[in-house]
Amino acid sequence: MKHYKVSLTDVVEVDPLCLKISIQDKPGNQINLANFVTSGYQYQYPDGKLGPVGILVSEGKIIRPDAPRGPKGTLIVYKDGSVDVKSIEDIRKEKDVWFAVSGCSILPKIMMKEEGFTGAFADIGRITDRPVIGWNPEKKKIIIAVRPQSNAARGQQTLKNLGCTKGITLDAGGSTVLKVGGKLIKSTTRRLYSVITW
Repeated sequence: MKHYKVSLTDVVEVDPLCLKISIQDKPGNQINLANFVTSGYQYQYPDGKLGPVGILVSEGKIIRPDAPRGPKGTLIVYKDGSVDVKSIEDIRKEKDVWFAVSGCSILPKIMMKEEGFTGAFADIGRITDRPVIGWNPEKKKIIIAVRPQSNAARGQQTLKNLGCTKGITLDAGGSTVLKVGGKLIKSTTRRLYSVITW
């Protein structure tokens, strides 16, 4: 892992096979992990329970297999360490998946409309604190970047500037959190169902 800052952006470079999903269901500032960032979108049910809206896979185990009405832009790490971003509804159609998280595809193309982020859901593209995750093929690293005051287009540009060819935006705004090496860089009191850790 490597952590550095580029202007306003905190950047973490991680080996793809080091990524995991950690189920937490607690406020982001109370999560006891040394390294983590916001995961995919979540939903609070009427009974108060939280759950993921999109696909989640960790260490080859499926936590949530599908995204029938939710985010379809999915960053996938395969067991051989290769990485892809696909707009899919069901991870069970892919083979040898090690890790997967859904959000909204922003690189190579912003896919908000195609992936169903229209009407009230177009709000996910607004200007806010924004965590993004992408693949830098030259470094062969996953790039996690958190930048303030970023809409979907600025998130795309951030990943491009960091050498990524594929990427998604994760749950942003009040859900944004980043902790690296035990230091909480961006905090939230919002309850988070899951986070990406490494």
